[in-house]
Order: sequence, then structure tokens, then C-alpha cells
Amino acid sequence: MRTYHRNFIFEINDFENMCKFIIQDNSVKKDFFSWHIGRIVDWKYNLANLKRHFPDNFNNAAHLWFDYFHNLIGFVISEEMNNEYAILLKKEYSFLYPEIIGWIKSEWGSKYDLLVTQVVENETELIKALEDEGYKRNNCLEMTRVFDTSLYKDFCIEDSSVQFQSMLENGNYIEQAKLRRNAWAKTYNEEIDLMIREYCRRSPIYNAKYDFVLVNSEGRHVSGCEAFIDYENNTAEIERVCTHSDFYNRGYAQMTLKACMRRLFENNIMTAYISGSYDKTIHLYGKLGHVKEYSRYSYEYVTKG
Repeated sequence: MRTYHRNFIFEINDFENMCKFIIQDNSVKKDFFSWHIGRIVDWKYNLANLKRHFPDNFNNAAHLWFDYFHNLIGFVISEEMNNEYAILLKKEYSFLYPEIIGWIKSEWGSKYDLLVTQVVENETELIKALEDEGYKRNNCLEMTRVFDTSLYKDFCIEDSSVQFQSMLENGNYIEQAKLRRNAWAKTYNEEIDLMIREYCRRSPIYNAKYDFVLVNSEGRHVSGCEAFIDYENNTAEIERVCTHSDFYNRGYAQMTLKACMRRLFENNIMTAYISGSYDKTIHLYGKLGHVKEYSRYSYEYVTKG
């Protein structure tokens, strides 16, 4: 079947179609998904990367492939609008991998000295296509852990000095911002930071019910995480895991994550995913009691030199 491709267009329904694509694609790929719904929504709504303040940057950071009937069959996307990208493609159209990789080398390779992509370990056809084009696997590795939330239905926090709450219950977004700024330092001022965080909460999948914090007796947010829900596939991806540096090494992150999964179970979300790419996070998530795990490999291609 004939196919065609074009750049992402900010002003039309491309973003909505990409979200629908991911939900449908994940129903096929199950645990071995490329992106969860929260990641694609963050691409548009999380303005922490200042490049996202300008629509033209979106148009140049994603390229879409369609079939003859104008159905979206795949796309390439740069999450941070830089030299790192991901390819998402329906399995039935895997023969397009060489074309897509060739397009990336031609169009994006001229902008950067190095191109980098991540591949789920079972994407053998994509791995072969990348290697055929000269890509090499580097030492970067991301681990995704799969959790059965029913295993945490009886979990209780025994530390009486802290309380687990959703932001629907707590509502103190200024205090939450302090926690997250401590975890991920920002170059812009506090006022801009708060406005960016408020805009991020306008995303179509933000739900204060699944935005969690661990609060001490002084009202400080000492740890937190956020779950993004894919209701069609009955899954959650847990992101924004952090602990304030004043409260390191007290087990708060583990408490928060296990309580989060208990809350997910109570709301009939049966499967949760957590990914980590640093030694510390890989070790932390590996101690929580996952039922399955898989790797994402990083491949790179030197365009110049």
C-alpha cells in the first residue's frame, strides 16, 4: 500500500492522533510498549523545556507517516527537541524502518554530529534496521519494571511522622513545586516555574487523584510521584519520582511508590510501570517487587567526523 509522510502540524489534530496511536499500539505491544500515554502528553504540555514554548519547534520535532487512506501508521519524535529521538510504528509496517531511518539521517543528521535512539529489547526488526544503517549500541541502558498492583493492596505506611496524600487531598502545589525544584533544578525563576507547572496540569490526562506526595508533620512535601493512566489498557506509568535532599536515605521513595500502587489497585488499575536509567533508580525500583522487567537499549550514529 502506498504511504506518505510529512512534518507534525501544531495547529491541527496531529497531537490527538498521536495519542490515539500510542494507546492503540500499546494494546498490541502490551508490556513491551515504546511510549506510554503520559510521555507523549508531556511532550506537548510540560513546558519545562523552553523550546516547547514555540509551536514551530514542535513542527520540526516530529514527522508522521500515513497510509493511503490518511491513517497514522507511525512517527518519529524528538522528546526534548534535540538529537535524541524515538520511532513508533505499527508492526504491520515494519518494512518502513529503513525509509524512516534514512529520512532521519538525511533531515536531522545534518543538524547534529550524533543521533541517538532507544529501542525496546524485543524490537528485533528495528534493531536490525538500525545496525544495517551503521548504528552502534552504547552503554546506556534503561530498565522498565512491571508491577501487579494487587500485591500492594495491604501495604501500610508504618512511619507515623509522614502521611501519604494525593494532590486532590493536599492541594498545596507551591509546596510540591519546592520538592520538584529541589529534585530537578531549574534555570528560570520561581514565578515562571509555577506558571509552567500550572499549565502542565491542564494536560488531558492530568488527574490530581493520581498525583501523590508524602507529607511530614510540618506540612513539607518530602517525597512524591505521579501516575499517568491509560484507561483503555488499564495501565499506569509512574513518573516524577523524587525525594527532597533533606530527607534522603529514610526509605520515603519506596513508601511513596508502594502506597501509590496500593491506591492504583483501589481504583482498579491492575498494572503499573516504572522506568529508570540511572544506577540509583534502577536499584531502587528493583527492590519494590516487580513481576517482570525488560530493557531499552540506546543506539547512536555518528553523522560527521
